[in-house]
Parts: sequence; structure tokens; C-alpha cells
Amino acid sequence: MALSFATPSVAAQQENLQLEILNACKDDNFVPQFANMEETRAWFISQAINDGQGSASFGAGGSAEGAGGPSGLGLGLGLGLNAPQTVYVSFETGSPQYTASLFGFTLTLNDYVYTPEDRDIIISRLEADYAPYNIEFVTEVPSGGDYVTLQYNSNDAPGAGTAGILPSGGILFGSAGEIDFGNDNRSIVAINDANLWPFLNAIDPLLGLPEGFLIENNTGIDVIGVLNDGPNAVTPAEAARIAVINQSANTGAHELGHGLGLRHYDAYGPIGGGLPPRAPEPAAFYPSYENGQNADETYFHLMASGASSGLSLGEAANQDRFLSERSAIKLAINERGRFVTDEQANSGQASLKRLNVVNPILEGVNADGRFDVRNIVIEGRIDVFDEVDSFTFNGKAGQVFNAEMISDVESSFAPGFDGLFGRLNLFLKEDDGSLTFVATNDDEFESFDAFMLDVTLPQDGAYVLQMDAPADVFLNGEVVPLAAFGSATESALRVGQYITNVYIVESKKGKGPSKIGGPRG
Repeated sequence: MALSFATPSVAAQQENLQLEILNACKDDNFVPQFANMEETRAWFISQAINDGQGSASFGAGGSAEGAGGPSGLGLGLGLGLNAPQTVYVSFETGSPQYTASLFGFTLTLNDYVYTPEDRDIIISRLEADYAPYNIEFVTEVPSGGDYVTLQYNSNDAPGAGTAGILPSGGILFGSAGEIDFGNDNRSIVAINDANLWPFLNAIDPLLGLPEGFLIENNTGIDVIGVLNDGPNAVTPAEAARIAVINQSANTGAHELGHGLGLRHYDAYGPIGGGLPPRAPEPAAFYPSYENGQNADETYFHLMASGASSGLSLGEAANQDRFLSERSAIKLAINERGRFVTDEQANSGQASLKRLNVVNPILEGVNADGRFDVRNIVIEGRIDVFDEVDSFTFNGKAGQVFNAEMISDVESSFAPGFDGLFGRLNLFLKEDDGSLTFVATNDDEFESFDAFMLDVTLPQDGAYVLQMDAPADVFLNGEVVPLAAFGSATESALRVGQYITNVYIVESKKGKGPSKIGGPRG
């Protein structure tokens, strides 16, 4: 173990040794000019909240850091591919040692060594999370074909290609190669690192603390000799092992979820609860979200993270989390979803269709029951300024409606996808054909995609969901005309492709399906 000393930046008082979950956001607001669309796209992406860079978050979601693995684009399961998604789990990545700094101390340590029992536990947890779907996990490199790679102990260059303890002092537990709605790219690389926990044991004596103090203080795992030992207290080494296994299983499932199209907000639950109580702020949406912050089951769910929902270190490393209702819907779409064109939606030839969804909820209001889900996915394009596409559907009073217009994030990763900054507007269609406004969303909190979250339909009747690309963009708390960035930028961000995912969910009593994947009959 190599050791170098510096003046500790955090005092050694017990109450000051809880690690903070940081969130690096831009706070400047100006209107630059760009030489080309590559510069434009890079700048706009940098303005969105990036949960995986410079923050103590549990899953970055969509980072180019996954580049360099096996390549190849396949046809997503929702589009007819019946072969299983193979996931190769690698427990050794890069150098067997890593160097990191926390609390003013820099240490070089050996990577955590996953025992055969550790590996079996993690694999079994991953398999249990994704058991209803056509996904297989292997621990030997596949001899051919497309496959996802989950890399553990990926920590050689934290924040610059790997996970780990960042130079800024933040913690990056993982990052996925992309967020891939529909699972079109079946060969992403996702990086994971859980070495924070044994690192904390090594730091304890340097701070004059009993070994295991930082783990107990940050996770709640009861460690022998730290505070008041309970009947289930464990040694510092065993506490680190428990935290590593939980972190590895949770983060691995989280990053795989990103590769299958899941986003951080898919953790928000139960459906109908709106935003989580801790984060994000309602004003991070545009317009500001007004339907409450009662999604208090979010912290049980795998796609939750520090910056996106306020997940704590203890919730990341001291519990076995599970998929949410929203995540289950998207995974079912990947394998059995219905896709229509904007022409079909505009002409009234599309409607919400029943989608079989497995109930993944192990704890919460929906733990004992099934879901009645109606869903449609619209793949469309805005060709000119002020063009409006629409989808009409029938709804009932009290039903919870959700829609997301995916484009900004999709264009960041999918080759050839011509992205735009979209907007969703929902109207009630009156008997005379006039439209009464119900809800709108321009931007969700992490990107420039629109997400209409948990809208309660006010009455029985026909509703119209409109999709367009507005003339303004919401940046750092201000509305800025896209024309201010120049005509080329305005054109690029108001014309392009989109994918709109629409669903209505009702909880029912009784038993639903237990499996979605497998070949079509």
C-alpha cells in the first residue's frame, strides 16, 4: 500500500465524515456561436445535468466512456429480434491496483478480489432482476455475436474512461455506454467500481477512527467496535464485503438498465406519485413540475441515483433494490412493444394497446397485484418549423397518463439519428372539436427531452397529445430563443426525428404475467 499525506480537507469529527452526494451543474448562461453542428451538440449536452461526471452518483447513464468494446448494431427485441440479449460479466478489468484520494489522503490499494461466492451472489441478483426478460448472463467472453459487457473494478482513470473515486472527491460507481430505448445496440460496455468501501476502511485509522467507522456512518451496516454493537454486527472486512456486493449488484443492474433504454426518472414510483421527495427540484423541469413530490418508493428502485432522486450511500450499498413499474414497462416494450409512425398517429390509425407487463415490485403499494398497461410508441419526424404531430386517444377520469418525447438523448448515441428539442402538449377534446389545455412539458431535468410525468386525466373523453419542436430552449433557469444561436442551430434543433412513448397504467388485484421474453409464437 503506497501512502502520501496531505492536510485533511475534512475534519475528523464523526459528524463531518458522511460523504456528500455532489451534483455538478452549469450556472453560467450565455449565447455562444458555433462553427458547426458538432460544436453545437457538444455544448448543449454539456448544459444538461450529467449525473455521471463529477458527482457522487450511482450510475452515470449514457456516457461515451463505454466505447471500445465489441461493436455491432442489432435489431431491438421490440422490433422482432428473438435471440436473447447476452450480458458478459467481467470481474477483472485493467490494472489490479488503483490510486485514489479522499479526506486529504492519497492511497494506492489492490482492487477488491471477488471470491467465487461473491460472484455467484452478484450474478444471481442480476438474473433475478432481469428474469422476466429474454436476457442471459455469462462469465466467459462470448465467442461471437453481439453482447453487453459489464466491467467491474473499472477504476484506472476515474471520470476519464472508468468509474471510481474521482479527482474532485466525488464518487462514480458506474456509467453505461448509452441509453438505448428499444435495445437497438446490443453491444454496449458498462463500467462499474465498488472499491470505495474497502478504501474507507483503509482511511479510518489515518483519521484516528476505528476501522469500519466510515462504512457504518455512511451505510448503516453495523460494524463491530464502532458504536453500539448489535446482535448482527460484523467485522470491518465483512462490512466492506457486504457493501461491495450490494453496490456491485445494484450498480450493474442500473447500468445494464441504461443500455436497455431505462432512464433515471424511470425509478420514480409508485406511478402517480410524481417526483421523489428529495430531488430533483420541480423547477428543474420546464415548465416547473406542479403535481407533487410523493414518489417515496423511488429509493427502492434500481434506476434511482444520487443526483436524480437523492439516493443516499446507504440506500446504494445496504439494500437489494429492484426494478420499478416504469422500468418494467420499458423492458416489456423492448420485447413486445407496438411501434407506429407519425403518419399513422396523425391520421387516427393508432391507439393505445394493452401491453403485458411483469410486476417487479417487492415492497410498496403495488407489491401484491398486477398492472393494466396501455401503451403505444410513435416514431416520427418534424420536417418544418411549427409542424405539429398529434395522437388522439380515449381516457377516463382519474387515470394516470405519462408520455416522453425521446430525441436529444437518442441523438447523442444513435448513429444517424437526427435529433431535435421536443415539446409535449396534452389537450382534452371537447364535443365541439375544440381543445382544452391539460398539461405541457418542454424539458425534463437531465436533458432537453420532454417528459410529461404523472398527469391525472380530469374526465372521461378523447384526448389529444401534440408533439412539436418549440422556438425556445430552457437553459439555467432562463428561456432563450433558439434563433439567438444562429439560423443553422435553430434549424438543427427544431427539425428532426423523435420517439414518443405513451402509457396509461392502472393497478389491479390479481396475478399478472411472470415472463415477457422468448420467441414469438
